[in-house]
Amino acid sequence: MLNRLDDMLNFHTQALRVRDQRQQVLASNIANADTPHYKARDLDFKATLQGALQGTAASSGVALARHDAGTPGRQPRPGR
Repeated sequence: MLNRLDDMLNFHTQALRVRDQRQQVLASNIANADTPHYKARDLDFKATLQGALQGTAASSGVALARHDAGTPGRQPRPGR
């Protein structure tokens, strides 16, 4: 019984850690939105959580993906 409870709590702990990690990556994307040639990143929440639960993914975000930072229809500011 205690093992099931511990497993459930571990799941939620890992989920919160992965969510925090993704929020940090997204905040970095927002902070660097106007940086020339910056490539936005995202974290695959499902894959990273599965890896964390299995102990195979590093906490550094193995499931990071890079995206083109340009927003459709957005024009760069003059002088940048």
